[in-house]
Amino acid sequence: MELRRIAGLLPEGEYLTKTAYEQHSPKVAHTTIRRRFGGWKEALERAGLGYLYVGQPVSQKMRSQPAKELSNADLISELKRVHALLGKEWLTSDDFNAHSITSEEAVRRRFGTFRKGLDAAGIPNHPFKPRQFTDQECYENIAEIWAHHGRPPQYREMFQPPSRIQGKTYVTRWGTWRKALRAFVDWADTDDQPPRPNESEADMNLVEVPTIKAGRTEAGCREVRPGLRFKVFLRDRFRCLACGRSPATHLNIELHADHVLAVANGGMTTLENLQTLCRDCNLGKGRTVLS
Repeated sequence: MELRRIAGLLPEGEYLTKTAYEQHSPKVAHTTIRRRFGGWKEALERAGLGYLYVGQPVSQKMRSQPAKELSNADLISELKRVHALLGKEWLTSDDFNAHSITSEEAVRRRFGTFRKGLDAAGIPNHPFKPRQFTDQECYENIAEIWAHHGRPPQYREMFQPPSRIQGKTYVTRWGTWRKALRAFVDWADTDDQPPRPNESEADMNLVEVPTIKAGRTEAGCREVRPGLRFKVFLRDRFRCLACGRSPATHLNIELHADHVLAVANGGMTTLENLQTLCRDCNLGKGRTVLS
């Protein structure tokens, strides 16, 4: 069973939370499991896993009750328990999700926001303001998650690693997740993607920014920009052309956009000279050109 498989990947004694489960790229989404068994706790019990915790034990009352039946005092106690368990000055929602019997969402629904729940528990809030991501960074993040799963990412997956930007950022900026995906596809179809912030003007003078429709290339440049890399993966259906594996069908498959003719041998970074290989096949390829 998928629950038992992923539980075996966790450090000894660590609780199998929904967040920890999703971090290991499961074959079955936790929402499907919850619907099938009537809840996350019920699914764990059916799998014979029960509740396992690292460090301080949780009360028997909180073990036996679903989150919706926990009182405000119980949730505050859980916030304090996880905070003490981690030993950090700040308690983030990600840390809470990873180590709690409940979730940040339960705290937010009960107290209005997660920060208000922290205030009720007497836990200091992180003083820094959330980072403001650019549209370019948001698009590149979607491209990475799309390639990671080998399919269009779901909204819930933007809250889980390896995503660096949460789904609510996209909803706030574009209105809905569907509109954000549509904006991403439009971005991926354009050829005027700007250089990354760490690229200087001098660097830009050395290479020609790729414009696939116009036939121009990044001559002599090894880096494959996110938009072009996404086009390569999309063309090759997010599968390795050497072994046929895909993130959608095999766990822990990492796709690379590989130069068919190496840059060192005169190859250029164009759609025509790039192919999709998994990490294992690419590292074993060297400078050999696949037929």
